[in-house]
Amino acid sequence: MSVQLILYPQYYDGSSPLSSTSTEFFVDGVNFNTVNASSSTLNISGSLPQAFINSYTIFGYSFFTINSWYRFSSNSSAVFGTTTNEMSAVGGTGILQRLSNLTFGATYDLTFNIQFNTTTFTVYQYHHNVLKSTHTITGAGTQTIQFDAYSTADIIVIHSVTSALKINDISCVVSTSTPSGVFTDLSNGQVICDLYEDEDIPLTLSVDDFKNVAEKVQSYSKAFNLPATKRNNQIFDNIFEVTRTDTGLNFNPYKKTQCVLKQDGFTLFEGYLRLIDIQDKEGEISYNVNLYSEVVALADVLKDRTFSDLDFTELEHDYNYTQIKYSWNDTGSSITYSNSGTSGFRDDYTTLRYPFIDWEHQVAVGGSNAANATAGNPELLRLENAFRPTINIKYLIDRIFAASPFTYTSDFFDTAGFGKLYMDFNWGSADAPVTFNNSASADITSQINCTAGTNTIDFTFSSISSNFGYSSGVFTAQAANQIYDINYDFNIYSASGGPYTVVCEWVDSLGNTYNSQTITPPLVGAGSTPYVGSFISVPLSSGDTLKCVFTLTTGIVIIGAPQTNCCTATTTAQNTTNNTLLETLRGELGQWDFLKGLLTMFNLVTLPDEDNPSNIKIEPYNDVFLENDDSTPLDWTDKIDVTEMKLTPLTELNKKTIFKFVEDDDDWAFNNYKNSVGGHLYGSHEQDEVFYTILDGEKEIVAEPFAATVPKALMSQFSDFITPAVYSYNPTDQTSEGFDNSPRIMYNNGKKTLTSCAYYIPAQNGVAEEVDEDEFLQFSHLTEIPTSVSIPPTSGDTVDFNFGICQTSGGIGTTPYNLYSMYWAPYYNELYNPDTRTMTIKVNLSPSDINTFKFYDIITIKNREFRVNKIDYKPNDLATVEFILIP
Repeated sequence: MSVQLILYPQYYDGSSPLSSTSTEFFVDGVNFNTVNASSSTLNISGSLPQAFINSYTIFGYSFFTINSWYRFSSNSSAVFGTTTNEMSAVGGTGILQRLSNLTFGATYDLTFNIQFNTTTFTVYQYHHNVLKSTHTITGAGTQTIQFDAYSTADIIVIHSVTSALKINDISCVVSTSTPSGVFTDLSNGQVICDLYEDEDIPLTLSVDDFKNVAEKVQSYSKAFNLPATKRNNQIFDNIFEVTRTDTGLNFNPYKKTQCVLKQDGFTLFEGYLRLIDIQDKEGEISYNVNLYSEVVALADVLKDRTFSDLDFTELEHDYNYTQIKYSWNDTGSSITYSNSGTSGFRDDYTTLRYPFIDWEHQVAVGGSNAANATAGNPELLRLENAFRPTINIKYLIDRIFAASPFTYTSDFFDTAGFGKLYMDFNWGSADAPVTFNNSASADITSQINCTAGTNTIDFTFSSISSNFGYSSGVFTAQAANQIYDINYDFNIYSASGGPYTVVCEWVDSLGNTYNSQTITPPLVGAGSTPYVGSFISVPLSSGDTLKCVFTLTTGIVIIGAPQTNCCTATTTAQNTTNNTLLETLRGELGQWDFLKGLLTMFNLVTLPDEDNPSNIKIEPYNDVFLENDDSTPLDWTDKIDVTEMKLTPLTELNKKTIFKFVEDDDDWAFNNYKNSVGGHLYGSHEQDEVFYTILDGEKEIVAEPFAATVPKALMSQFSDFITPAVYSYNPTDQTSEGFDNSPRIMYNNGKKTLTSCAYYIPAQNGVAEEVDEDEFLQFSHLTEIPTSVSIPPTSGDTVDFNFGICQTSGGIGTTPYNLYSMYWAPYYNELYNPDTRTMTIKVNLSPSDINTFKFYDIITIKNREFRVNKIDYKPNDLATVEFILIP
């Protein structure tokens, strides 16, 4: 049998040799600093991009300035642009650059680092106005195309007909042909190594590596030797010769060397070769190497990334009750986002929602605060008491993968049930970290007469944002920590009979006074006295007021008119849900920690995609190993060596396994439950194998970083007002507040109508009060409240996203269909079955067997079904296979 070890040059990228050093030919292809200021032409008719190219061409010669961006569009407004050093576009737009210093006839690699690409876009190469090549790019990630230069200044055009795309950077470098001196046998500089006649390269393949492809490196080989033949010495550039000189193309033991191991034409392994050392035994030199698979695991890519690394600008919107109510809808009005959807994943209805969650337990009883609140009903003191954003889990997964070099496919993630899961983006114990910054100027359009007593000065603002809360001379703060920056300058006169004395000042409802002046202005016609100055108010709470007042004991003073721009005001406060909000507390959450928590909750397996190495398949364990339609039954009865067989029970099992979420020490509802039921953790499940008396030990499976959420009635008298409770409470002084909670996974139960009460929402952020609101969006860890369970089970039965059954508050109910019973029990029932055991045996496996085998395949030996756990394969010898007997 023929064994071949094929190596690629170290400058090989998988499609063509690449130079180790290069000159960059694209100008401003990283930060795109000049894109937004570049020339742009809109509403172009005709076939694009040819019509635009023709407009800059006279007598066949191009008048595009070299190394400069030019933008064009068939639309009236849409155009390529940049935000945060990323270039983005929508359909119908294009951008180009005329390169310089190209070499006629040379081949160039044009590489795009694409964050997302909803359909396809096209790259065109022009020599003046003559099209020379066309390339269509589908999907995201790093993608490279090649073109041959037809001049020293060819034009590269990027054009999108329908796709929304975002490009992180663009690079153009020269492609290098295979250097002379390299021993080439195959295309693209591949070489076949000489092997020792008796050298058979062993491989170890493990199911554990197979099913955790997102975290772990796959198969590897043990160390073996390659002889120092003429061919191999050329491959390794005589690295054992200490006098060799560095040509820039020498073999480097610290670089990856791509390789393929084949036997009888079947590919057994694709990965990399590592040079361990060079051995010299009595003049016989050999290279000691091994093979490994180091396709960068998703966990390695994401380990240092947090949610703050994602751009949530497309989710910016006004934080007010109008938008909050819109978030409850599945049809009709939806959240009005400030920016267009640029990721390709935002859905105006499902992406972001505001369920009613008891975040602070600071809900009053109506009649004690707001005058219009209905006595006896719940009264919110501010929006933040109950409404903080949650974001769809599927959207977050899509955003994480779009910013990585990986893609994924998952039937499970695409299910309707999973699509209703959300994670809270609470900002913790702090105030809402949302901001606005608005300015306005006011005039005095008609004379103002101030009489004895206190007079509030009413300015005329031609245009003013609702964020000012301005009415009849009074600024009313619309959010917590709102600040007013005031500049004023107007003239004051005394009416006849004077002069009179007036106290001019600005005051707020907290008792603060700003720029108080006592003035005795002259009579009308004899001059005037200005009242001029500026100040910045203290941070005001929502509902606090600020106004300018003139106080007289007698007489009349006059503010003359007209006076333009006599008062300018700027206000800054928290009002818009933006990047800052979405990245405050949750911005610290690691992207891999988030994904790992989901893998743990649902016992998900990550599988390699044989057709696309950068694509990861993600499915529940049951669907891969127990109910996989792609599984192929293989009968290996005639392949085994029955002379040596070893059966071993699975003794390395724990007597008790605890499935749980992380514990929030400040979560009053969670801790109150724990203390009331003897220490049992809400949402957890304990699997105690009481019948396996020889087993010992305890293992915890924790869905970190997520914590369990306890739903209960908002107040005991309102039994149908069931909401998640996520707040801290001090029983000593009976005070409650929000806290920096661990993230929660919750299910969207939909919009509910209350029958026991209605609740009050105060005026805030420019939206009037809501006196008797009887609807709310309900989230919980159940798919419905109250629960519904049928006998026998049906597809409509309630599912619990906790691990185990827990006693719930009145009116909620329980269900046996939870994370353990649905996703973990089949695995554990098989693992702890008394008939389950491992069997290690020699098997005569061919190269074809290794090439086509999948770890989810069921192996039949003497009418018993097995699953393969590990294969130690050596060409031309029997493989050692570890099986698990399926009970």
